[in-house]
Amino acid sequence: MQAYAVSYSKYLIAACMVLYTLLAYVALPSGTEVRRTCESLQRLCIGVFTVNAYLTMAILAKNEDYFTFGLMQLVIVLGTALLYRKLYRHSNMLMLNNILMMLSIGLVMITRINHDKSQKQLLIALAGIVFLLLFPLFRNKLDLLRKGTYFYGIAGILSLGVVLVLGAFTNGSKLNFTIAGFTFQPSEFVKILFLLFMASAFCEENTASHIRLLTAAAVAHVGILMLSKDLGSAVIFFVTYLILLFLATGKWSYMFIGLLLGVIGAVICYFLFAHVRVRVQVFLDPWSSIDGSGYQITQSLFAISFGGLFGAGLMQGMPSSIPFVESDFIFAAIIEEMGIIFGICLVLICLNIFTDFLLLASNYSNKFYRLYTFGTAIAFIFQAFLTIGGEVKFIPLTGVTLPLVSYGGSSVLATFIMFGIVGAIFMLQEERLARFSMRYEEERRGRDRSYMYEGNTTRQEQKEWYGDKGDDNQDFYKDFKGVPIYDPSKDYENMNHFDV
Repeated sequence: MQAYAVSYSKYLIAACMVLYTLLAYVALPSGTEVRRTCESLQRLCIGVFTVNAYLTMAILAKNEDYFTFGLMQLVIVLGTALLYRKLYRHSNMLMLNNILMMLSIGLVMITRINHDKSQKQLLIALAGIVFLLLFPLFRNKLDLLRKGTYFYGIAGILSLGVVLVLGAFTNGSKLNFTIAGFTFQPSEFVKILFLLFMASAFCEENTASHIRLLTAAAVAHVGILMLSKDLGSAVIFFVTYLILLFLATGKWSYMFIGLLLGVIGAVICYFLFAHVRVRVQVFLDPWSSIDGSGYQITQSLFAISFGGLFGAGLMQGMPSSIPFVESDFIFAAIIEEMGIIFGICLVLICLNIFTDFLLLASNYSNKFYRLYTFGTAIAFIFQAFLTIGGEVKFIPLTGVTLPLVSYGGSSVLATFIMFGIVGAIFMLQEERLARFSMRYEEERRGRDRSYMYEGNTTRQEQKEWYGDKGDDNQDFYKDFKGVPIYDPSKDYENMNHFDV
């Protein structure tokens, strides 16, 4: 049994991940029926992956608690998917499947590293799932979010300021504070306020004075994060603001000026903060300090190279040799035990979420909804890039988490909230489109019937369009006599007058 768990389970895990990823990209541009089939098969992949992973760990560790926890996780994950579909007919199930798959991967890896931490992670994820399920009930009130523009900005700056003054140091940075035994990282939640602030503010007239005010607010957010030495979050806020500014105004000059200021800011941080200089040095040559500051990244590279294409297998690697592996270096741990193929698929799932959000946002005529969805996509993918890029030594380490995968309750809960708002916006748009389609179809059928009533079609044509009613029911058209069914002043082909 142990030989099977070691030799074959890793291939089944890789196969599930590859199939899931292929289905995600097949579903993205497909019609309703194909998309639903793909989404159902994706949930099957999640189930097989979860059962196989926890069964393997239970066999090798000779501890049935692993499998019991895995079954509980599977019930929560698949129950969430079924309940979400049952509650909301017009739901983005591809987004939800991706959320649940990334959460499942993270929980499996955290359980393998530290079982107690995985239990805490699952409890935090439950709170996020509750928000995800309940928030869409208020989707018809989403327009109210647009009205809190300056409240979001002020609340975000004050929250970051509190951390700067009262926060505790973690690895040289002021990231969090503890209340009643619970540790919070406010920058994760301020990210949501920042997205709402910028999305609502850019809906207004973007005059030069207005842009200067928003830039000052963005600089305040980034500046406080820099003083707190939370440079990873500072970069995410900066990049998100810069791209939203470009999307809202369409001016390349703002983009070039922003990039120039970003480079200047990076140089200033290099000379101002010693730990930034250390991280750059470690990035350039980690082997010269392999027993010191370069130990973390070199262990990450060893783990990635040890994994190979299919990984060493669950419980067969040494992920705990990497300091803070469950939070800062979980991607390296995943590749070590599940393989490079699995890691590539995880990156592709992140890109699938990003692409899905971009496609959704491009179809919204409501500027607030469009900018918020764009902003969420940018913040998510850039955070994933910083995390994965740092672990594979593509860029210097920043210390941010991989959304939904890394250990960290604040990150997981904040991501659920961000995505929950995106999901509610999607439902609202789909419902409005459905109402428009129904109204348009009723008016089209009315125009066709009125056209036929006035003697412009033959009985054979009427029979082809409306079946036997065209011949047998002479009262079929009487309700349309003398009624102006079609208003030529309406642009029925253009749906932009519906605010979606």
